[in-house]
Amino acid sequence: MDAAAERDLPTLWRSGSWRAEAHTWIRAQADVTGPIQEHLVRFWSVVLKVPVAGGWAWFKENAPSQSFEAALMEEVARVAPDRVPPLFGVERARGWLLTADLGDPIGEHRPADDLEAAAEVAEVAGAWSEVQRRLSGREPAMRAARVPAFEDSNAISYAVALADHLARLPEGDGRRLDLEGRRQVEAGLGRLGEDAARLEASGIPESVEHNDLHLWNAMRGRDGGIAFIDLGDAVWSHPFASVRPLLWVMRTRLPFPPGAPEYERVIDAYLESWTDLAPAQELRRLLPAAERMSALHRAESWRRLMADVPLEAIDVEFLDAPAHWLLAATAEDPFAWSQAH
Repeated sequence: MDAAAERDLPTLWRSGSWRAEAHTWIRAQADVTGPIQEHLVRFWSVVLKVPVAGGWAWFKENAPSQSFEAALMEEVARVAPDRVPPLFGVERARGWLLTADLGDPIGEHRPADDLEAAAEVAEVAGAWSEVQRRLSGREPAMRAARVPAFEDSNAISYAVALADHLARLPEGDGRRLDLEGRRQVEAGLGRLGEDAARLEASGIPESVEHNDLHLWNAMRGRDGGIAFIDLGDAVWSHPFASVRPLLWVMRTRLPFPPGAPEYERVIDAYLESWTDLAPAQELRRLLPAAERMSALHRAESWRRLMADVPLEAIDVEFLDAPAHWLLAATAEDPFAWSQAH
């Protein structure tokens, strides 16, 4: 839980010196046809919109703890080039990434109860599971890309360490875990341990867990298939944790509850890539455990990002995110707890 060297990244990314260096690199990767525009600056990343011959490109740099995204995108492009936007350039050392524009994410302009959107959730689930199967044997390449590993066997010790860290923060710190929350974590450690052991014993090979998989991080590739973006939250862990955000989208944004045909089709589409390893019904029984682990992965993603910057650089609405997801991971029902809070 040691903090990384803190820098005020939004200020850095808006500085003239950083912009000059980034713009020079961008222009060396692509035929830039006009002014490079600031699209988004948050404490975790900067995104620039780049006019290029024939359309647009997107430049991205992440905070240090997630700078591996550029290398990870390059690795995914090697084994599944149709599943990421075309790459103009990658600078692994600085985590710089320049990708082609593929238009709006699939989640844009979709109303609630949209049956077509429900079908696209299933398509996204199936496409990502295919990517995971292709990546599952590439652990050395993932380590070389610095994709962080999250071991199921360490789930309890991780949860305890994170709870202790958050509980030690001073009064008034929005990241702080209060006494009631600390007790909830302790009460849920048994559940967490049981589910972690279930996943560890499943025989499913580890792969890249997207850790933020939803319709707003997926888009139509040029071949009409699904391409994925925003891999900076990823971890190398049990792959099934990736399906949790999609299932929660089905229940909250669309909404289709468990048992609805649309909901079950998402599960079927995701598990199809794994049915050579075990029967579908056996695989389905792992999903509640994977849902719990997914919440722990989200806690870690937010924790590491907040360690990259000074406290004052963090948007107030995100301060409690590590504690929120830690509490969800140890709750009796992570979905019900998260929706109630």
